[in-house]
Amino acid sequence: MGILRRNYKRPNVETELYSRRSNRLLSRFAIALSTLAIILSSLTLARVFTLQREVEALEASLEQLTAIPSPTATNPSNTTDSNIPTPPPVIAPDSTIAPSPTATLEPGRFVQPALSNQGQVELIRVNRIPGQFDVVNVQIRIRALKPNIPLSENIDLNGTTARNPGTNEIYKVISGESTGVVSLGAMQSTNQTTVDAYVWLQVPMQVNVIDIYIPNTEPFANVPIAS
Repeated sequence: MGILRRNYKRPNVETELYSRRSNRLLSRFAIALSTLAIILSSLTLARVFTLQREVEALEASLEQLTAIPSPTATNPSNTTDSNIPTPPPVIAPDSTIAPSPTATLEPGRFVQPALSNQGQVELIRVNRIPGQFDVVNVQIRIRALKPNIPLSENIDLNGTTARNPGTNEIYKVISGESTGVVSLGAMQSTNQTTVDAYVWLQVPMQVNVIDIYIPNTEPFANVPIAS
């Protein structure tokens, strides 16, 4: 008897090779994807860590800002408003005459009634200020002559002017350089019958004689200016 042969299929070598190559490519692709995923995950984690550090730094800065103590509140009763004007003085103390080394005028030579004979004004010194030769210092003495003079009866030295008798040129008070307002009634309320005061006038150096006009006082004529 002859040998019986079984019918079987031979394996396809090309198909097996193709299948193996495909599996290798898939494995490599899978590995590449895994590697890329790991890299992206690492980058993401690094970015998250950086953002977290930035947020922590920002929070620390905010805590420092909120921890700064607020300025101490001041007591309104102890504060002053510099825009509120202060009233002028109503009485001049005895020491308000500006210092001067020059000699006084002849006593009783320049005396004029003031406030309808309720008071009297006398010129004591009229001289130029050393180092400021265009400034004339007029020092005066104010007397209260009648009793019970109202507080409203005053002499405002800020309104004093001088005149050149030859040219009629007018000279005014230097701002802030005078005793201010002198009230005869306030003088009497403090038991003062006499106060001394002063006023500075802007008078050119070449002028040697002036007429002086003090508010509520009769004018003084031809007053010499001492150097």
